[in-house]
Amino acid sequence: MDEDEGISLAQRRSRRVDVPMPLRYRQYEDVLPQPPPSIPSCHTAMTPDPNRPANPSGVRASSRTPPFRTARNVFGLIRQFFSSTPPSHDPEEVTTLQDISFVPAVAPVEPDSPVALHDAAFYPYPNRSSFELGHWYWNGGVQKSHQDFKELIDIVGHPDYDPDDVRSTPWDKINSKLGASVHDEDKEGGEWDDDDAGWRKTQVTIEVPFSRTTAQPNVRHYTAAALYHRSLTSVIREKLSDAQDDELFHYEPYQLRWSASHLPREVTIQGELYTSPAFMDAHSELQDSPGEPGCNLPRVVVALMFWSDATHLTTFGNTKLWPVYMYFGNESKYRRCKPSCKLSNHVAYFQKLPDSFKDFTGTYTKGKGIGRECTTHCQRELFQAQWKVLLDDEFLEAYEHGIVILCCDGVKRRFYPRIFTYSADYPEKVLIATIRQLGGCPCPRCLIPTTRLHNLGMSRDRQQRSTLARSDVSRSQLVATARNLIYEKNYGVGSAAVESLLKPNSWVPTSNAFSDCLGPFGFNVFIALVVDLLHEFELGVWRMLLVHLLRILTALNKDLIHELDRRYRQVPPFGPATIRRFSANTSEMSNMAARNFEDLLQCSIPVFDGLLPDGHNKIVMDLLFIMAHWHGLAKLRMHSDFTLEILDRETTKLGEQFRQFKAKVCTAYSTHELDREVDARSRRHAKEAARRQSQDASSLRQPRKKKSFNFQTYKFHALGDYVAVIRRFGTTDSYSTEPGELEHRTSKGRYRRTDRKTFIHQLTQIERHNETASDPQLHHHIGRSEKIYDEFGHYLRSHAGDPAIEGFLPWLKDHILDRLDRIGSETSGSSVEKPVHPDQEHGSILFKRNRIYHHNLVRFNYTTYDVRRAQDVINPKTPHCNIMLLHCDHNDDGLDGNHRYAKVLGIHHVNVVRAGNVYESRRIEFLFVRWYETVQSHAWDTHTLGRVRFLPLANPNAFGFVDPGVVLRACHIIPAFSRGQRIPSGAISPLAGDKHDWHEYYVNSFVDRDSLMRFHHGLGVGHVYSHRAGILESPFSAPQPVTQPAVQVEDEHVESEPSFTNTRWPQHPIDDEGEDDDDDSHVGVEELIPFEQGQNGSTETLIEALGEMYGADHVFDYEN
Repeated sequence: MDEDEGISLAQRRSRRVDVPMPLRYRQYEDVLPQPPPSIPSCHTAMTPDPNRPANPSGVRASSRTPPFRTARNVFGLIRQFFSSTPPSHDPEEVTTLQDISFVPAVAPVEPDSPVALHDAAFYPYPNRSSFELGHWYWNGGVQKSHQDFKELIDIVGHPDYDPDDVRSTPWDKINSKLGASVHDEDKEGGEWDDDDAGWRKTQVTIEVPFSRTTAQPNVRHYTAAALYHRSLTSVIREKLSDAQDDELFHYEPYQLRWSASHLPREVTIQGELYTSPAFMDAHSELQDSPGEPGCNLPRVVVALMFWSDATHLTTFGNTKLWPVYMYFGNESKYRRCKPSCKLSNHVAYFQKLPDSFKDFTGTYTKGKGIGRECTTHCQRELFQAQWKVLLDDEFLEAYEHGIVILCCDGVKRRFYPRIFTYSADYPEKVLIATIRQLGGCPCPRCLIPTTRLHNLGMSRDRQQRSTLARSDVSRSQLVATARNLIYEKNYGVGSAAVESLLKPNSWVPTSNAFSDCLGPFGFNVFIALVVDLLHEFELGVWRMLLVHLLRILTALNKDLIHELDRRYRQVPPFGPATIRRFSANTSEMSNMAARNFEDLLQCSIPVFDGLLPDGHNKIVMDLLFIMAHWHGLAKLRMHSDFTLEILDRETTKLGEQFRQFKAKVCTAYSTHELDREVDARSRRHAKEAARRQSQDASSLRQPRKKKSFNFQTYKFHALGDYVAVIRRFGTTDSYSTEPGELEHRTSKGRYRRTDRKTFIHQLTQIERHNETASDPQLHHHIGRSEKIYDEFGHYLRSHAGDPAIEGFLPWLKDHILDRLDRIGSETSGSSVEKPVHPDQEHGSILFKRNRIYHHNLVRFNYTTYDVRRAQDVINPKTPHCNIMLLHCDHNDDGLDGNHRYAKVLGIHHVNVVRAGNVYESRRIEFLFVRWYETVQSHAWDTHTLGRVRFLPLANPNAFGFVDPGVVLRACHIIPAFSRGQRIPSGAISPLAGDKHDWHEYYVNSFVDRDSLMRFHHGLGVGHVYSHRAGILESPFSAPQPVTQPAVQVEDEHVESEPSFTNTRWPQHPIDDEGEDDDDDSHVGVEELIPFEQGQNGSTETLIEALGEMYGADHVFDYEN
């Protein structure tokens, strides 16, 4: 019997993948994201020869021959390397669609290869199964998430999992061992105190100066803390010895270039640290420097990025932890910033001065102590002393001479660690830079005085940031002289002699560990202190402005505060967590994190519009627009030279607008503290009085003070450094403090597993032993279920009298006929006007079983501006119901620049039969929508958000049908509250939901970064539809159709369905919205469904046509 018998023709054919489908079969204006272009196989670099000098002449390779450049990919991206030869190790080669996709997907789970591990490797667990369960328990938080549940399922579902091993495990004894205190460990011999585990305990000693005004002036040594830390070089060795991490570790930097037909020139793309000028310079300097004697190994820069921040471990109480995290800049920021990838390395837990320090100083001062200035100085000394422990001789040796490591590819390389960035909030930056907090020159990067901090964007300010940059050369001599006065001549830390030396430039008499240890190698700690968008802008400048706007509204009319709260409550959410529901009393700002303030800013324009008088309202609206625009640009994950130029201009506008707001708006109102500010100050006063045991300690409310708007702050000044820092180190998400804040969750979760006593020691032990899925390659996904349906007659009768349903059936047939006519054409089908077809053509359209099928959800996958895959979910029954489309007609008055907007009222599909071919049905998916028309187009120059409104219900074009394949993504529509509601009570169309209509709506272009870049037309690298030659950010540029084939043929009698998608990634479609169905999901808009027939004539016709086009030897991969 023939082995192919019973198998469909498509399955019998041999396969060839990655053959493009003919243009007439492409359905979507969508391009799947790709990693940066990989190196062609014909240019694959050979394994480095250890006997050949890496750079024998000491001359920079790029000066002799041109640098190696890859081919340009579909997005116009090119990689340009430092050397003239391609790298021997290219992590981009192993990058898959799932790696660059934010769309949750289920990947096939393959059993791990068996590894022969002795049971001793799992100590104190007796076996692997127990170890996996224990690891899951200890390293997760108390509150388990859906992801934690999936991880548990993976553990118990693994082929090596043995329930008998778990059943016999002494869990209580093991958990007691892991959670044992130091005293318990000492009693049992300290089995966990093993250097091989990586953690060490070092006693840190500082010198405490007792000035000549104390009873016993002298310098005395004090053992301040026991520092738990790991060797930095051991962490590096461990990283590079891990095969999984090594595969995605970039040994060589490269420059990412963008060359597209619509650009006037080839431009540089900023994103990852390993594509930044800072990394390129470090690599160039290393390659140009003399090598180690007798060593010809390739030399590689290891980019170290540090985070540190003290955090509370409990909601109530004062238990704190001060962790130091280290990341590797050679790894992609998209993985580093994802906590689930576990790429954060805990390298130390810093300590502060203990309470016993007061007793120590009281011994030599007759109980008086050494004063606040000297205590603060000792705290700074302890911080720097702990960093000197981390920057030990082993690390300095590696910094100068490198570490030889045998990599997982079998090649020995010499790695040189380099510190690139240090991310911290302002109080910690002050400690690192050894400057005084909020001094006369509060910036850790420059010496601009406080009186000139408000000059953001001025030409003089830009110049002084460079000419007045902080330098260790000027600092070291002043600090050395001041320390001589304090430690040799017993001057007080705050004495006039010391202050005269250090105060003008806000220095402090503290030795800087980074300058002392790494300064001789050219390291500049002030440059490494990168900007911090979370604390400087979201919790800084924006929060400061919001508070003062609330003060102005209170001064104008207290009822405006209630109106503001009401408006924020009515702002619809967007996405799963992009814009969340606002609290009932937003103005109280209670329990708000940075993400909440970000949401407030992104939705602020519709909320504040019209609350102030016209003259002041315009200034505030412009300020909020520029603020939101600047914030969106500063937070981009991919920058080009063009977007950085826009950000630079917006920085200048931001400074000008703030100064105008201060001069014209703030001076017009007498503003006072808000209630929350008075209450907070009253609590502080009561607490301070109680501490002093003062007789006037009282809980009485403090009087309300007058407050003026002050933007002469470091955080406002820091906004001027963002463009320069991005140009130097890449985009801000790479070194934001947000990953460090997220990593705090790990420590807090582990803290709950300890005995709460000597928890730091226990955390070091635990640290060492540690959504609905869909296919991202599809443009959209609608469930396969046909359980929810109506017969057309019943559906029309149930909505009789509703204006939305008037003419529903003939309009639907026109839409279907238009779709069928467009098969084989290149039109996108996004026209707003309804097509008109003769009645006889309407009669040719029949509906199988006369049914219309309904769905709850449709998921749209789209390629973002930074070439990633993301997903929006549309549900007509929720506020997540608005979509944006490209337009085709430039003269349509209902267009906002390049986009058209609609509210989805229903998600449906029908099985269509054409008269004359009753043996074939075609599944047609469509969205029933209510169209918006544009009132005001989005305009950057005039600081104007786009405004839209619904077409009148009587308008014949008020409702329509949309092919899901032409939808770009979801959009955020916010009511224009200042223009009121259209129908205060009652409704005309229940199906349209016009009961809650507003006269106008704002299109929130600031809702996320991808939406922002869609309004910067032509500047989004991943938005290929906007890459039209000669068009750059033009409001009337027509998109160029760039489509992704996605047609699928289904045979009801064949279990396996061939898919006409030309992609190399496997599909894992799922069924949505709880519509249980055994059939697989489809991928396209139109789908051929043969019935009452064993063979599908259309399928065979298509196969034959493709075979003729590409020849008999070229066969398509219909499944992958």
